[in-house]
Formats: sequence, C-alpha cells, structure tokens
Amino acid sequence: MRAQSQYLRIYDAGGTTYERWQSYYANAAVTWSSATWLYVPFIADGITAGSSGAEGSLSVTAPATGLVVDAFLAAIREGRLVDLSIYQFDSTLGNDVPQAGQELVAAFTGQVVGGSGGLTSLTIQLGSALSPVGAQVPPRKLTVAIMGQGIRA
Repeated sequence: MRAQSQYLRIYDAGGTTYERWQSYYANAAVTWSSATWLYVPFIADGITAGSSGAEGSLSVTAPATGLVVDAFLAAIREGRLVDLSIYQFDSTLGNDVPQAGQELVAAFTGQVVGGSGGLTSLTIQLGSALSPVGAQVPPRKLTVAIMGQGIRA
C-alpha cells in the first residue's frame, strides 16, 4: 500500500529556517534529510502538472494553533519563502519514521504572497511576488527584510 508524506519548510532569503513541519507522522517529531520536522496537520492544495517556468500558486491550510498563527503571520509580514515536498512510500514497511527509500513525487518553492483565516484554520498563499507580465520593472512586495526600516518623522 502506498502512502504520501508532506514536508514544509519556512525560511528567509538568507537561508535561515524558521519552521520545519511534516503532516504524516501524527504527534511526533521525525528526522528526515538531517533535520527535525515537527508534526503539524497541514494540507497543501494546488500542485498540478505544468510547463517549466509556468506561473503557479499553492495554498497551505493548517489549524489555528499558536505555533501556526505566529509562523504564518511572520511569513506574511516578512515575505518568507516556503519549500513543500511530497514523498510517496510503501506504508507496509512501517509508519513510525520516514523511510530512506521515499520517492519525491512533487516539490514547490514559493514566496508567501498572502493569507486568510478564521477561528479554526489559517491559509497562506504561495507564489511569486513578481508580476508574470509587464513592460516595466515587475512590482514586488517590499518588506522590512528587503528594504530596511523606513524614515519616520
């Protein structure tokens, strides 16, 4: 029987990782790819087959726990990057830890470009902060991390 596990990493352009989450191994922190991944039951929607370089977006929804609220708000405010990887494996070989022979099925890297939420769940939108078309310099969401602190009167 085949199963899928998802791994999500929130980080900045300098490479500093803020969160590593996995959504398969319930209530457990697991080690995968030389890093520890905490359990957060998130759902990622929007990975589809397409041409290389096509403009796409993806949404990640997670329960509105303190950890998720803090991580998502900081990611939206700072325009952080997110890597999402989906692996497939044989679940009859064990489900306690990630298997060394997992196969990468899909991967997505994008910048947090928006979000929404309610009392029980939060959603962030991932995509490119750059406009896909236009004659002038594409617009970009400017953050304190990119520009620095502005002048205040």
